[in-house]
Amino acid sequence: MYIAISTIIFLIIIISAILFYVSIKSFYKKNPNNIPTEYLQSMNYLLSEQHDKAIDTFMSMVSVNKDTAETHIILGNLFRNRGEVDRAIRIHQNLIARPELKPEIRQQCSIELARDYLKSGFLDRAEQIFKKLSFEIDNPVVVCLHLKEIYEQEKEWKKAIGISERIQSISNEDLSDTISHYYCELAENEIILSSEENLNEAKKYINKALNYNKKSVRALILLGDVSFQNKKFNEALKRYIGIFDSYPDFSYLVLEKLKITYEKLGTNENFFTFIKSLSSIRNPMELYSNLSNYIPKNMSNEDISELYNTEFQKGEASLTQLSDYINLIEQNKIAFDNKSLNNIKKCLELYSSKESNHKCANCGFSSIRHFWQCPSCHQWSSINKSTLTKSKNDHYVV
Repeated sequence: MYIAISTIIFLIIIISAILFYVSIKSFYKKNPNNIPTEYLQSMNYLLSEQHDKAIDTFMSMVSVNKDTAETHIILGNLFRNRGEVDRAIRIHQNLIARPELKPEIRQQCSIELARDYLKSGFLDRAEQIFKKLSFEIDNPVVVCLHLKEIYEQEKEWKKAIGISERIQSISNEDLSDTISHYYCELAENEIILSSEENLNEAKKYINKALNYNKKSVRALILLGDVSFQNKKFNEALKRYIGIFDSYPDFSYLVLEKLKITYEKLGTNENFFTFIKSLSSIRNPMELYSNLSNYIPKNMSNEDISELYNTEFQKGEASLTQLSDYINLIEQNKIAFDNKSLNNIKKCLELYSSKESNHKCANCGFSSIRHFWQCPSCHQWSSINKSTLTKSKNDHYVV
């Protein structure tokens, strides 16, 4: 009931604003017929929640001028924002069909109709309208951005590259990082197929990605993947270790790749040596997650225990790493003694104030895993692994 009342109040406010707008414009034009009869009838239908009758009344108007057309568009957008896209489409389609409509109003209405299609999932129809408008309107940046959104949803990366380059050419917006990701997407598709021809094509895409963003961590990781797929394991190892040296914040993304590469080279002991050298990493404990999966068979229990003891003393452990530590105790790879109990106690004390996760710098979306594109706001390269510190004595400012 409260939702119905709030909806009616919201409609009354919107309709009042529309009527005021139309009345003022009509007054200054000295038009004696300030408010068309159809509008009054439509208001009654809207207030009584008879939306289809209201729309039919609007569309039955004999003629549409600039002012009434703007009101039609506002009403259509109102329905779209409320999720009633089918009604928004009816209104906008009816307007476009009016022969008396001026070109600029028709273009505006066409944009709104394409947005209706976009929201309802008819991407092909939206693309057709936006593509046509991109060559008709004077400043097509907004239209091109909608096309970019559509191509991302359809995973049409080559089209996304083309429209992004066009946006850059007509605006000051730098989309180099985004275009770099598009090429990485194309490269990943080729790597999955893994034939020699596909891997060569993937390398071309990666080089183009680096041309747009020479610091692209994703592209550098993919270069290592191409080397690995080509069975050039020493080259892959060099590229993965380069991520650790140059981009320590993203080093956790190649830890599993390093382990597999060392296994292919038949040198698991070297992987253990590499793990022990990670103390220079900002948050080395993050790299010990699921360590039991990486431990070489000939690694002693004393070495495992010492590895963890060193990191626990630094106070850099999350609940995930604590769980791994307890699993190792269960497997009798770490002794269940006073030292291990103290490690567990210290970790639990710190956990209330420290927790690691991935967070989008643009919209705040958080996740336990890494995404190159934020699933919420769709920004590229906006998600990073961060350590959130929560104080027990938080102070709030209103």
